[in-house]
Parts: sequence; structure tokens; C-alpha cells
Amino acid sequence: MSERRCLVVVCHNGPVVFTDTVRSLIELGWGNRIPEAKASHGFTAIDFHWAKNFPRVDTMRDSSIALARQEGFSHVLFLDADMVWPTDVLDRMLRHAALERALVSGLYVVRTPPYAPTAMGQRFRQPGSQVDQFYRQGEYGADLIDVDVVGMGCCLIPMDVFDAIGPRPWFHYQDDDHGWPLVTEDVPLCLKAKEAGYRILLDPTIKCGHVQPMIVDDRWHIRYQDSMRATTTKMPLTLQEVS
Repeated sequence: MSERRCLVVVCHNGPVVFTDTVRSLIELGWGNRIPEAKASHGFTAIDFHWAKNFPRVDTMRDSSIALARQEGFSHVLFLDADMVWPTDVLDRMLRHAALERALVSGLYVVRTPPYAPTAMGQRFRQPGSQVDQFYRQGEYGADLIDVDVVGMGCCLIPMDVFDAIGPRPWFHYQDDDHGWPLVTEDVPLCLKAKEAGYRILLDPTIKCGHVQPMIVDDRWHIRYQDSMRATTTKMPLTLQEVS
């Protein structure tokens, strides 16, 4: 067996880094978690790379894969900077390195209703359309599930898949039927990997979370005042009394 080395890539293309994400990243590397994950799954190295060198996610991912190739890593674990993960995510994801020809994602959902999992299957096309569509993975238990595509917010990828699917771009946006680049960069990667004979798997036991940014305006101030009033406590740092 060749040497196993994993590059953990945090993709960040937003103007801010969420506190919840930073806390989650610190926790997953706290104490002996990294040495224990290496020892448990035969890895000689787990290194981290903060990807923010391009304005688009597809180029961030491609450049990260190019870096991993250059440095001789056997696996890349993508984590996205708008998410949180289980504290033992390294141990639980790296165990899947034992699977042959497989990309594995943890379970997380989109931020908007109906908050469905990003993992999708049952590929189809509408009549007259040139765009692949999928059904969300709505049911899951504790077993690995074969799907067609997954998001990259928590996804372990063996580097040999990039040799199998050919030269970059490995990640790239695709146009919809009206010419808009609305098909996200993870979809083409997964489909090319499947065509090359790799499995795309969802591990529903690794439950991750999307951090939800919110707009804070005067309604938040009013709600807070109401909550303070309900507890007969004055709201701190206000200029007028709460009656």
C-alpha cells in the first residue's frame, strides 16, 4: 500500500469567516485528534491548506488539487468555510480511505427550504433539456448510500481519481438550458468520477451543519426589548427605559 497523506482543504470565498466555523476547525484539531486519526487509518501526514487565492470556488478547488498533486498527497478532504463538523470528523472521514475508488461525503443540507441533503441521485433530464437533474437523498439510515453527486463541504477524495478523469478543469460550473452558469462545480466532478468507475457515497452518520448568515436590523432590537420586558429585565446598553 502506498503512503497515505491527506491534505485538508478549507475553501473560503466569502468576505467573513464565521465564528462557528473557526470554533469547529479548532475543535477538530484539538488535543490528540489529528495524531489519533493518522494512527487509526494508516496516514503519515494530515496537513491543512486554507484556499482563498481565487474569487471562484471552482478555481480554488482546482488549485488545491494541483497543490496536493505537487506535494504528493494521496487524499484531499474538502471542508467549506461556511460549515461546522463533528469534532471527530477527521477520524470518521479518513476511515473511508480504505474503500477502493470512492468519493465519500458527510451529511449536510442546503440553507434554504426544504433544507434537503446536498447528496442527490436518480439522474434524469427533462424532455428537451441538456441539463442533468437529480432527486435529493430524502431517506437515510446508518449505512453508506450510493448517490450520483455530493457537495464538497465535507468530502474525502482519493487523488487517483484526477488521473482517471484527465486534465483540469476538474471542477467547473455548467450552464443551464438558458445559458446561465447555475450548475455548481461539484456536479461535473462527481459525474466524471462516476464515468471513470468511482463510487460517490454519502455517509449519513457524519452530520455536518451549514452556518446561516442573517441580516440584523431594528426588528432584532425590538424582539430583544420584548424578551427583556417579558422577564422584567432592562435591556442593557439602551438609551431609554424599557417600560
